[in-house]
Amino acid sequence: MTLKSIIFDLDETLTDRRATIDLFIERLIARYFPDTDEDTQLMIAKRFKEADHNGYRDKQEVYQMLVERLQWVNPPTADEYLSFFRKEIPLCIQPMDQLFPVLRELKSKGLKLGIITNGTVQVQEGKISQLGICEYIDSIVISEEAGFKKPDPAIYMKALDQLKVLPSETWYVGDHPHNDIIGASQCGIKPIWYTRDGKWDSSEEVKPYRTIHKLEELIRIYADHHEGST
Repeated sequence: MTLKSIIFDLDETLTDRRATIDLFIERLIARYFPDTDEDTQLMIAKRFKEADHNGYRDKQEVYQMLVERLQWVNPPTADEYLSFFRKEIPLCIQPMDQLFPVLRELKSKGLKLGIITNGTVQVQEGKISQLGICEYIDSIVISEEAGFKKPDPAIYMKALDQLKVLPSETWYVGDHPHNDIIGASQCGIKPIWYTRDGKWDSSEEVKPYRTIHKLEELIRIYADHHEGST
C-alpha cells in the first residue's frame, strides 16, 4: 500500500536528548551549585543522569533522588525544581543531526508528518517550538492532553485520525523498543527503530520493519519503498 504518512517520537528521535540533558545539567549547576569544582560537577552530572533514566523516570521521583544523592546547601522544594525543569529543558533542546534536511525531503514527497510524544503539554510543546519544526508537522499528539500514553493503541489511533490515514499507510519512527516499536506495531503501523548504539532483542516477538542509526537513513528507506511500490 502507498505510504502516506510518517509519525515520529520526539525525544531521542527528533531531538538529541543526550546533548539536551548535558546543557540542562550546566544550567542546573549554575543555578544550584555555582561554586563547585570540576570533579563535583562531573559527579552531579553522573547522579542526574542516573536519576533521569533517559527521561523515563517520573520527574517527582527524579527530584527525590536528586535531593537524596546531591550535596545541596539549600535544596529546592519539589515545586521549585519542577518549575525550573519545565522552564529550562525546552530552552536546552538540541535537534538530532540532519533533522531539518530529512523533514524537508520527506515533506517534499507529499508525506504527512506527525509527532506522538509522552509528557506534559508545557514541556513537549516548548521543545517542539524551540526546535522550529512546526511548519513540517501536520499533527502533534501529547499524552497529557490526549489522556493516553504510549504504548496505548489509543494514542496512535488519535494521531492517525488527525492525519486521516490508515495504519497500513503509515510508518512510525522511535527509539524506545516497547513504547514506540511494539506499541506502533500493535496498531498495524510499520515501526522503524531509531537507535544510535543498540541491538534489537531477538527474543521479542515483534521486530522492527527497519532499523536506522542515523535519521537521514529514512530517505534511502523511503526511496527503496517508493521504487518497490511503483
